[in-house]
Amino acid sequence: MGNILIAEDDADTRYVLKAALESGRHACAAAASAAEALSLADSLTFDAVVLDMVLGDSDGLTVLEKLKSEDPGLPVVILTGHANVQTAVKAMKLGALDYLIKPFGNEELLLIIEKAVKERRLKREFDALRSHVKRAQGAEPVFGSSREIKNTAALARQVAATDLTVILSGPSGSGKEVWAREIHRLSSRAGSPFVALDCGALPENLVESELFGYERGAFTGADRRKPGLFEAAFGGTLFLDEIANLTVGTQAKLLRVLEERRIRHLGGKKDIPIDTRVIVASNSDLPSRIKEELFREDLYHRLNQFTLRVPSLAERKEDIPALAAFFLRDAEKLVNKKIESISDSALAELQAYAWPGNVRELKNAIIRAALLSEGKIMPEHLALGGKAAPQQPNAPAAPENFDLKDNLRQSRAVTERRLITAALAATGGNKLKAAKLLAIDRKALYTKLKEYSLE
Repeated sequence: MGNILIAEDDADTRYVLKAALESGRHACAAAASAAEALSLADSLTFDAVVLDMVLGDSDGLTVLEKLKSEDPGLPVVILTGHANVQTAVKAMKLGALDYLIKPFGNEELLLIIEKAVKERRLKREFDALRSHVKRAQGAEPVFGSSREIKNTAALARQVAATDLTVILSGPSGSGKEVWAREIHRLSSRAGSPFVALDCGALPENLVESELFGYERGAFTGADRRKPGLFEAAFGGTLFLDEIANLTVGTQAKLLRVLEERRIRHLGGKKDIPIDTRVIVASNSDLPSRIKEELFREDLYHRLNQFTLRVPSLAERKEDIPALAAFFLRDAEKLVNKKIESISDSALAELQAYAWPGNVRELKNAIIRAALLSEGKIMPEHLALGGKAAPQQPNAPAAPENFDLKDNLRQSRAVTERRLITAALAATGGNKLKAAKLLAIDRKALYTKLKEYSLE
């Protein structure tokens, strides 16, 4: 149930309160003074507080005010041996949930605490839903009738019914995030947030602050408290893409979170309980990364409760017509024009192509073809593999633009796109390795991927 703080200076009353709450399956921490209560509240996270109005070293209202200033959503139940309307009104104005006059029945206390714990959980879930940045709405659905995709869908349904941690493996662009969303959609957590983080898209020093959150003053520029993605996904699913890119130090912290189900903000002193399912994905072979001492073996075994392999597009070519039709409807909105259809010859070319970039490459190819098409997509609109549309064998015409710098810039763009595509294919979609192969840093590669729509 809940984690409850009892602040009561009388030892006998403190014992009775603890016994009553523990009979309701609540975990309790007891404090005999205001200083002890505030110290516990500073180091632990509680779902509710039972606070006596008179403590040896302070009055309850002062403690209540301090507790609410640190955690405005914390439910506090005030206890007092004397009925005083003015004090009760002041306590309620300061944010007390309820006000009990001694003596009171255990059932009455348990009823109030159970209500407080439930409201606290609902508040966390609501805050998570409101604050998370990547929602399931608008995501690409799972498409296909091939045997490979049906097998994958059957396994996804099975694991969705559990709370197991899942590793999604498969080549870059095969749709691992789509399958993570599908598992979330089919699970009992579907009504709560789905939050995704690409572990390779952020500098190393920002990954931990994104995952675990931070307190004000934790580092230069931390001018306010910020919840992490584990909190944003409270009650739902956190998807960590390209997990192999995490540093060994961050991997150790992630392992601890998965084992203890608690996080701690950077610069914070409190452990914060989490209720989040974790799904991860990697283009790299994680056992190979373990041998290279780049990935922790204990974390791998903790994550590997279930592995789901996502097939490449080359393994499910019979799904290409359905996927192309879906992406075409999406492309029409992007390019703001109506496309009649994809010609049979263009469809044949789509099915003959090797698709090193998988579903992502297919989607981008359809969008580009829709932009170039005048109503029906033809083979010359596809430009597969980054090739320009073939030119007609006419006599060379004078260029429209004689500007040498502009022409060199365009040639450079074509070359860069070709080299980046080749580097990603050669490294199995691993962006970190591709950046090293291209002799550029990872940030520059991500900029180029966006510029050339290769994401």
